[in-house]
Amino acid sequence: TMGITLWSHYENVARRIEADAFKGIETLADWQRVRPVLKQEFLASMGLASAAPQCDPATRDFGEFKGEGYRARKLAYQMLPDCWISATVYYPDPLPPGRLPAVLHLCGHAEIGTLYYQPRVVMLARRGYVAMIVDTIEQHDSGGDHHGTYSRRRYDWISMGYTAAGGELYNGLRALDVLAALPEVDPARIGATGASGGGAQSFFLTVADERVRALATACGVTMPRASIEDRHLHDHCDCMYPINRYQRCMSEFAALIAPRPALFANASEDFLFSASEYHTLVEQTRRIYRLHGCEEHCDRFVYPGPHAVTAEAHAAINRWFDRHLAGEARPAQPLPRPDVDERTVTVFNGAAPESNKMQLVPEMLSPIGSLPLPESPAAWPALRAAAVARLRREVCFLLDRAEAPLVCRPVGDWIVDFKPPARRRIWRGELAGMDLWIKAQVQPSDNNKVLVAWCDSDEIANALYVRLEGAGCSLVTVEGRTAGWNANAPCMTWDILRGGALVGLTPTLLQLQEMAQVLPFLRGLPEFRDHSFYLYGRGDVGAACLYQAAFDETIAGVITENQPRTHHDGAYLPGVLRVLDLDEVAGLAAPRPVCLVTPQYARRNWAGRLYQRLGVPQRYSQAGSLNQAFGVVLN
Repeated sequence: TMGITLWSHYENVARRIEADAFKGIETLADWQRVRPVLKQEFLASMGLASAAPQCDPATRDFGEFKGEGYRARKLAYQMLPDCWISATVYYPDPLPPGRLPAVLHLCGHAEIGTLYYQPRVVMLARRGYVAMIVDTIEQHDSGGDHHGTYSRRRYDWISMGYTAAGGELYNGLRALDVLAALPEVDPARIGATGASGGGAQSFFLTVADERVRALATACGVTMPRASIEDRHLHDHCDCMYPINRYQRCMSEFAALIAPRPALFANASEDFLFSASEYHTLVEQTRRIYRLHGCEEHCDRFVYPGPHAVTAEAHAAINRWFDRHLAGEARPAQPLPRPDVDERTVTVFNGAAPESNKMQLVPEMLSPIGSLPLPESPAAWPALRAAAVARLRREVCFLLDRAEAPLVCRPVGDWIVDFKPPARRRIWRGELAGMDLWIKAQVQPSDNNKVLVAWCDSDEIANALYVRLEGAGCSLVTVEGRTAGWNANAPCMTWDILRGGALVGLTPTLLQLQEMAQVLPFLRGLPEFRDHSFYLYGRGDVGAACLYQAAFDETIAGVITENQPRTHHDGAYLPGVLRVLDLDEVAGLAAPRPVCLVTPQYARRNWAGRLYQRLGVPQRYSQAGSLNQAFGVVLN
């Protein structure tokens, strides 16, 4: 029987992530020891581990409007230089004496957040709170791209280490700066709330910034298992998700809020969530609240209805903030009907500021990595070792975590009647429940060289063998977990890349996991023990071969065919562009021979310069055909 699908593998990993949450944490001291590491992992998963450019919010005032029991100021602030966000601050009217508790309301997916959610902040202002509501990236007149991975196929956000959730978190951090600085606000009594996407944003903001003293989130916090197993990610925007590169359960991030009060509200008939999802989230998170001695500070509120916040839920959220921010019960207020139109709340009146860089937010929050060239050949080994160590530490660290061992079952061992006769061996492999197919053809006069070739997604081992049989050495073709019968249809790219990000995996990372196990298996075979190993791959798996050569100095050379020019175009790895790009990865094989069969591209610049400086320019080349590449690398 065939092994499981890639999607089933994602499901298995997600189940393990949930089952392993808080593993080994039994005491408060245990938790306090791991908490700083977990906090840094959270920020890195949101794409904010590296210092983002700071700027003065340069808050602009765009006038006021009034309604019954409230006064409102229209504002705009910079979340990044020349990246303007519109907001409205609502005050009680009349204004009570002293500094007041405040609530930051983050918006979900309405066209104009400050308009659609206005009744909620009016209700808070009438109850004695200063309430600030801010538009998201792309919302209202803000501009920018909130849906890049979801609907615009910006899969390079994965390699950039950027997620819509991280962009909105950064927006929320700057909004919090503005709110905390208002003279009417008590900065020690600030809460955060929101529903749906706003529920996710208020949650992430509370995890990230301890200035938020209480959280009340509605229909907004996901778990990896339910998102994959129950396929909720098909309906969720990516502002709901970190890139889960450390394979953490959302409950582990939620526990970073402890001991601050956190209320998780969910509608019982919400098609975007499973009941087991939000119950598990709270039950797991409460483990850490219990260690703090304040289990009651983590609560859930489940109410009847679809994906919405009902009057019952609003009342529960109001009571939560009264208890934990105001310090007193306040008179109930019904959710008012909208009493303004978009002309009243608009800030830029449909025309963004002239200096508007909102489309560049992903790039501004994603620093670009690079690798210096060596001044001399003697300097290269140390530079190379540092670069490889950084890649393993910051990008490919999952390769150092034990995966299920590769199990190979022999299918056959034959003599093929060639001149001279050759030996053919085939194995069926299993890795983490998924199938691999390994075909080896051992040539009697192979000059102790073997080319190990990984199938691209649209190829099987036998077809790849036929394409490469002119290599002039022994040949192994590997049909891995992303190729052949395991491959997904191109129409599933969206699912596979988004789903993989929820468990920290991409097809390229899976290929590297395979290489780390298949190559030692092959080296252990008697017929290959004294052989030099060369790698071949086409497309994304060609890029994986370059990485394997970087990590494994026993690889004698690499041939790639039509590999992506950059990680912006394919071979996605979480956050890799913050370290380097594929041109530098090709150079990490130096001084071993590398040939790129990429006739449609101009010569890569960095790797070519490197080989020149090392005095071996002939070992790095581009070719127009595989036969040319065989001559460069294998002869």
